[in-house]
Amino acid sequence: MICLKDKRSRLANYRPRPETGEEIPIQFIEMEEKIAGWAPELKRTIYLDKASEYDPVNFKRVREVFLLKVYNWFLDGISVIELKPEERIQFEDILNDHLLYGGEVRYTRKKQGKKIHNCFLLAEAPITVRAKRIAMADIL
Repeated sequence: MICLKDKRSRLANYRPRPETGEEIPIQFIEMEEKIAGWAPELKRTIYLDKASEYDPVNFKRVREVFLLKVYNWFLDGISVIELKPEERIQFEDILNDHLLYGGEVRYTRKKQGKKIHNCFLLAEAPITVRAKRIAMADIL
């Protein structure tokens, strides 16, 4: 028996990391281009604006990333996903299809060799919402 409550609570994070085969329904909010670097003294990744000055001596593994802000339906709040340039292109293709055909955008990760890559899927929306036209006099 699979307990969805445990799965959803694990996926309901500010920085979700689904395992292979797990999917998180998301809604796009915004995307920002940043420079990311590992700060050894802080033991975490620091994100800087492209225009800001940074000292490359203080950072390791400096790279260009795209921070994707999304609405995570499991969290019922905002989550952030770090994308590489090639993953951003794949996300934009899925987002364009979503705008044309509708549906639900889902975030997952797939293992390719030794690396895990972010992946986005367009699934059919499970619920169709339609407005029913009715006269106000009929309601009253």
